[in-house]
Amino acid sequence: MTNLIEDSLKETSDGFIHYSDGLTEVGLLTSAVIEPQKSINNEEYDVIIIGAGFAGLIAARELSLRGRKVLIIEAKDRIGGRTLTTQVENRNFEIGGTWIHWSQPHIWTEITRYGFSLTESKGAAATRMSVLLDNGTKLKEVPMADHWVAMGKAMEKYSDVDGFQGRTVMPLPHTPFTSNEAVKMYDQLSMQDRLNQVINSLDDNNEEIIQMLLSLLSMNMQGNIAQGGFIDHLRWWALGDYDMNRMFEKLGRYKIKEGTSALARAILNDCQKVTLLLSTSVKSIDRTSRNSVIIRTQTDELLIGRTAIVTVPLNALKKIEFMPSLELQKQEAITIGQCPGGIKFWVKLEEPVGNWFGFAPYPNPITMAYTDDEDGFFIVGFGPDGILDIQNIDAVEKELNKLLPNVKVKYVLGHDWRNDPFVLSTWSWYKPGQMSSSLMALQKSEPPVFFASGDISNGWRGFIDGALESGLTSVRHVQQYLTKCST
Repeated sequence: MTNLIEDSLKETSDGFIHYSDGLTEVGLLTSAVIEPQKSINNEEYDVIIIGAGFAGLIAARELSLRGRKVLIIEAKDRIGGRTLTTQVENRNFEIGGTWIHWSQPHIWTEITRYGFSLTESKGAAATRMSVLLDNGTKLKEVPMADHWVAMGKAMEKYSDVDGFQGRTVMPLPHTPFTSNEAVKMYDQLSMQDRLNQVINSLDDNNEEIIQMLLSLLSMNMQGNIAQGGFIDHLRWWALGDYDMNRMFEKLGRYKIKEGTSALARAILNDCQKVTLLLSTSVKSIDRTSRNSVIIRTQTDELLIGRTAIVTVPLNALKKIEFMPSLELQKQEAITIGQCPGGIKFWVKLEEPVGNWFGFAPYPNPITMAYTDDEDGFFIVGFGPDGILDIQNIDAVEKELNKLLPNVKVKYVLGHDWRNDPFVLSTWSWYKPGQMSSSLMALQKSEPPVFFASGDISNGWRGFIDGALESGLTSVRHVQQYLTKCST
C-alpha cells in the first residue's frame, strides 16, 4: 500500500465531544481515517476480509506477505474496529480499547516490531480513593493502600473455587478448555451466583470492601453481574497470574503512547497487494460454492473471493445473512449474543484533583473512574448497561460529583459502542454457560468461510491481544485451505 503519513488527522463519524458551553461536535479527529480504494469489478481475490479491526488487519498483513491477494471490506469510515485514538488539545484519548501489557504476547510482539512505547494511566496506582456507599448516598474517602490490599484478599476468596485460586479450573488461560469438565461446571455460574456463595466470608462483611469488590466486578463485565458468566472472570483472573494487583495492571494501567490507531496504521502499512474498501457494509455471504465466496454489499455490489475471513463483532454478526446457513450451534450463539457492555468516557476537569480512584457499585451510573495524568485534569470513567448518557455533559458532571464533590467538567468525549450498528457491544464478556457451549463453535471454520475476532479468541478475549491471536489463527487455517486447494 502507499506510505501512510502518521500525523495526518481526519474526521471519523464515530464519537463526540461535548463542551461545557453547550457546543457539541459529532465525529472525532483521528489518524485511523485513511484514503480508501476502489475494488475492480469482477476481480477475484484469494481472501476477502470483512472488518478492518486488529483481527482483520493482522490477517491481511500476514496473508499478503505470503503472496495472497487480499481485499478488506470495512463498514466504518476508518480502520481499527473497537479501538480509536483521537486528539484533543494535542493529547491522545483512547475512545475504545486502550490498555495493554508486556505479558500479552501478541500485542507486545507488535509493539516491539514497530518500536512503539508505553505511557501510564496514573490513577491506576493512586493514593487517594473514594467509595460511594448506601445506594449512592454516602461518600467515603479511604486510604488506597490499606483498602486495596483488603480488596485483593476479598478477590482471592471470590476467585478461589478449588482451593488453588482457580488454577485447576484455568491452568492454561490461553488454552481455556484444558480442564474441560471443570470449565463446564463453573461456566454455569453467573458472577452473582459466585458472590452469593462467598459473601458471608468476605472480610467480616466489611461493607466498604464488599462495595469496592462489587464495583470492580461490575466494571469488568460492564453491567449487572447476574448477567455475566463467572468463568470469564476466572479467565481474567488466570491471565492476571491469579493476583488482583497483577490482573489490574494488565487490565487498566499501561497504554500505547503513540496510540492504538497508530498501531493499526503501522500494520496496514506493512500490507502488500491489499485493497481496502471503507464505508462498505456487508449484506450477505454466499458460500454455496466450495471454490468461492460471493460477498454482497448493502449497495448490492458483488465481490468474489476464493475464501473469506469474517471479523465482525459477535453481537453484529446477526445482521449478515449467510447462505447456506451456518452450523446450528454457531447460529444459535450469534442469535443469543454476548453481554452488550456499558459505557466508557473521558472528561477534562476545570481544576486538577491529583491521582485519584473512585468506586461505586452497580447500579450506580458510574461504577469506576480514575485519573489518567500526573496532575489529575483527565478522568476515564466506566458505567454499566448504558445507564448514563455520556453525551450529556451535565449528567456526566452530576454523577462525577457523587464521587468528586464540586468538580466542574470542561468537556466530555466518547462513543456509544453499545448502539453502534456495526458493533453493538463494548469488550467481550460471555453470559453464563456461553463459553463452554459456544466458543469453539464460533471459532470453527466453515470453508471457504473462516472466522476471527477479539470476541472469539482463547486468551485475551475482548482485548487487542485477543483480536491479534484470533486473526493469526485464521491466517493459519486459510493458508492450509488454500494450499490444499492448489495441490
